[in-house]
Amino acid sequence: MDERTFSQCDEELSTLGTVQKQLEQGVPLVQKQLEQRVALVSRKRNTFAPINALPPELLVTIFKIALDFTHRGASSKHETLLLVCHHWNHLVNNTPSLWMKIRKTAGISNARIIHSLKKSKDSPLEITCNIVSSDMGRRTQGGFLSAIFPHAHRWRKASLSLGGDGRAFGPMAKISTPLLESISLSTDKAIRWAQDRPLNIFRGRPPPRLRELFLTGVPVPWSPKLFCNLNVLSISQMQHLAPSLDQLLAVLSACPCLESLAIRDVTFAGGTSAISLNTVHMAALGRLDLEEMEPEITNRLLAAIRAPDCKFGSLRCFLSGDPLEILFTSDISHFLDHMRSGAHAASITCGPVYTTLLWEGSWRIAVGLQNIGAAKGALNWLRPLPERNAPVFPLQVIINRSDSLLVQDILAVMADTEGLHRVIFGYDTPVAGALRLLATGSLVEGSTGRSFPELKEMWIQGSINDDGWEYLVSMLRRRQGEIDARDGAPPLRKVRFGGNGYTGDESKEISNFRLIHWPNRLEKVRRLLGPEGELVWYGRSVTEDGVLEDRLTS
Repeated sequence: MDERTFSQCDEELSTLGTVQKQLEQGVPLVQKQLEQRVALVSRKRNTFAPINALPPELLVTIFKIALDFTHRGASSKHETLLLVCHHWNHLVNNTPSLWMKIRKTAGISNARIIHSLKKSKDSPLEITCNIVSSDMGRRTQGGFLSAIFPHAHRWRKASLSLGGDGRAFGPMAKISTPLLESISLSTDKAIRWAQDRPLNIFRGRPPPRLRELFLTGVPVPWSPKLFCNLNVLSISQMQHLAPSLDQLLAVLSACPCLESLAIRDVTFAGGTSAISLNTVHMAALGRLDLEEMEPEITNRLLAAIRAPDCKFGSLRCFLSGDPLEILFTSDISHFLDHMRSGAHAASITCGPVYTTLLWEGSWRIAVGLQNIGAAKGALNWLRPLPERNAPVFPLQVIINRSDSLLVQDILAVMADTEGLHRVIFGYDTPVAGALRLLATGSLVEGSTGRSFPELKEMWIQGSINDDGWEYLVSMLRRRQGEIDARDGAPPLRKVRFGGNGYTGDESKEISNFRLIHWPNRLEKVRRLLGPEGELVWYGRSVTEDGVLEDRLTS
């Protein structure tokens, strides 16, 4: 119901009459505003003119860059380019090379894949499919494969990561791929390979241009002929129908141009017994990654391979014993001598389950150890050879243990280690006893033994109690020469508090700097470090005057 009163109706009629008169009198004004709006839109449109004036070849290059971002997760898609203007629409629709990269995920329909294949015409294809069994049903996955396999003759690069037990790769045994340069085949690790024989990829005849092969859980015939032209080979997660060591070495012998080799989580048929110890010369090999395998297997591979120019890679084995007895044996010295001479950094991480030795130079070696003494032995073995006159590489020890006695045992073993430049105590690591050891050189107070002769930095990530502060000051005074003899040990040059692993409120610790720690404790520490030293409090440098700088430091 209309509840307006008589007078309200009159008022509204009067208002409407006024508006009508204003409109009748304002036609020129409306016309002017319209012209201004048209001019504004025209100026905006003209800003696009230089782009449309670009040569089509350059525009296509720009479009390819935009579409590449699509494949890395950005929002640009063909549809976006098609809607900009008629010129762009025509260019995108009639440039097959803009449709050559085919990417399949659970969110991209098979209809779109088929459309892209049609638009790409005869262009070489780069296909990426990353699917796990939970992402896509068997019918959808099968529809995608049915769409791309008829175009295998156009494949240049293909990365197929499929769900299921490997049956979907069956057509790989029949297709012809004359343009193929790189291929990656991966299946679900949790599901066993369904067949009792390997995948007869490419009917046993490798494509003439194939240079890169990545196999994850997909066994193939381990025939040297299949691998002979490769530059890059990666084999991982292979337990069923994996090669024997002799088969692998025969494959490597047939690959004179192999530049990169990665073997991860492979259970070789026959274990170490299936190897004849034939030498494999790999002059072109520049990178080697051997990870997640039995240390004896890694040792046998290193003993067989001769790769004088191999300067990058990783060895990752988790050992419960001494690596000098299992992994770093004398018969692989030919492989590691040049690595030892080139090292410039290393670290030992003492964790709750195992100890990891990292040797970082041209190489990075990680060896899990239960015994810190064995870690030290391995470290000494890896140090530069004397005849090379190489400098001792700086070493850091990172300790993350909650047992105070274990922390002290670690430091006791490492006390005379040459090149130990930095000690890091992780969050929740008790440091009072360790600082006492660093202050005295012994678990028995008063000992004057020479310890940590090259220690320059210390990082305490967690909290420190009153005793810890006293031992820290005592250690600094001893190394600075204020008390007792330093026995040639250099002064400590950097002490850092807080940082990685700290779970508390760092802003609170910054506030506590003035309220609690300066000048009561930190002033002594800063003075003992001297003008050339550095004190860092939760990421901020502390000046000699006690000023906490705003900028963060590493």
